[in-house]
Amino acid sequence: MKLKNLYLGIIASAFLFASCSSDNDDNNDVPLGAYDNGVLILNEGNFKDVNASVSYLSNDLATFQNDIFKVVNPTAVLGDVAQSLSFSNDKAFIVVNNSNEVEVVNRYTLKSLGTITEKLENPRYSVVLNDKLYVTNAISKAVTVYDAKTYAYLNSISIGKTSEKIVTANGKLYVTNAAYGSGSEVTVINPSTNAVTTTLTLENGINSIEANNGTVYVLAGNSTKSKLFKINTSTDTATSIESTTIKGALNMDIDGDKIYYTQGLGVYAMNLSATAFSDKALFSVADNDWSTFYGFGVIDGKIYSGAANGFTADGTVTVYSSTGAVLKTVTAGLGPNGFYSNN
Repeated sequence: MKLKNLYLGIIASAFLFASCSSDNDDNNDVPLGAYDNGVLILNEGNFKDVNASVSYLSNDLATFQNDIFKVVNPTAVLGDVAQSLSFSNDKAFIVVNNSNEVEVVNRYTLKSLGTITEKLENPRYSVVLNDKLYVTNAISKAVTVYDAKTYAYLNSISIGKTSEKIVTANGKLYVTNAAYGSGSEVTVINPSTNAVTTTLTLENGINSIEANNGTVYVLAGNSTKSKLFKINTSTDTATSIESTTIKGALNMDIDGDKIYYTQGLGVYAMNLSATAFSDKALFSVADNDWSTFYGFGVIDGKIYSGAANGFTADGTVTVYSSTGAVLKTVTAGLGPNGFYSNN
């Protein structure tokens, strides 16, 4: 069930600007759609309920709207557990885990463009490289490959072990073989041959991976230590720094020249060139039981935190300055788990 009438999408976009205020009247950047120049917030929804959603918060924090996929596509549903999102040009690929789908939308208007279902078995994360969409799958333990323009299924790359987060750097794919606090490996794939070229054994507790300027950064945290690995993507060798003071670090995100991460209730930062973990928190947040920092991201110096509120109520998104000042608090959808810059 996909919206086919572009006119309805235009009406929805007009409704957004009529119903939401913006203080950024002097902005000369002509938006490409109603949801340009802001942050898309992915709300996964309750497991086994078809209530995943997307929210929008403008860069200036003045405009906020919930359930924008439904606003633009009133006859469609996003599905059961929106796990992650990736961009390619003007498209966004929303991985819907328990529905075994990837929903393709225009990233600036959220208009539905198609739905990918073939060969998806509990899909987790995705990335686009050379006009191909690569999706990790938890059940098949494979990376499925699609044409990013036509959405046709092309191939599957067998990993044979946990296949979770995926990034691309130096023309290669890097897949974490770790989930839920367990796993120590990263698989490297040559997309030209769809073959695994090597597997790097790092440290148990891999939870985050980021590609930045040709280097792949991997964060692992467990009960005894935290380790940050920097993978040289020319040689696929890794160097690392370690802390036994900061244990169980999570939620790494890179913004500008800094690496941000969380540990317990604290938010930390260190330079990309750092030779040691920072053990002094920028600030700390209030405890929200197990759903503290359910979502975390840093965009243009602003720190975004999503609290799932135990999935018994809509999630809370709080935006902080780098010193911990609260800049904005909004009520999003159920389980806000990710923040994506949409500029």
